Amino acid sequence: MKKKLISQINNPDAADTITNQHKKFGKTIGVNGCFGSSNIGQMTGFIARKIVSEIPSAFMRCPIGLYPEVEGPSQVMLYDDYQVVIDGCKGKCLGLTCEKAGLSMDLYYTLDDNFSLKKKPGPDFDEQKMNEIADLIIKDIRKMTDA
Repeated sequence: MKKKLISQINNPDAADTITNQHKKFGKTIGVNGCFGSSNIGQMTGFIARKIVSEIPSAFMRCPIGLYPEVEGPSQVMLYDDYQVVIDGCKGKCLGLTCEKAGLSMDLYYTLDDNFSLKKKPGPDFDEQKMNEIADLIIKDIRKMTDA
């Protein structure tokens, strides 16, 4: 996937988002969680939400937008200066999708590998553990970006 000039982006909302966020923050951080159906997949989305609530220049992006024909969201992601990707499990669906789209990942985590979590069916997860992991990732982001 290739980054277009902002003037060539057909989706006006995407062009406005890119322009306004960079005008306000300088550099932006895209934060993506797989939000899968297992406990740890669900946890990734809540970790991403916590990150963006604590770092003003961080924004949750829609990874479905990496599908090439969905121009708007993919272009916004390509304009982020940093990418943080959080997969739930060893399947690494989101990370592999990002790689296939040519999106470079500055920080990449899988909750089972990096944090020794066990994948179980269903949406329930340990909220305290989620907060601890989010705090660790926030520290990594701040080291990387001085955010």
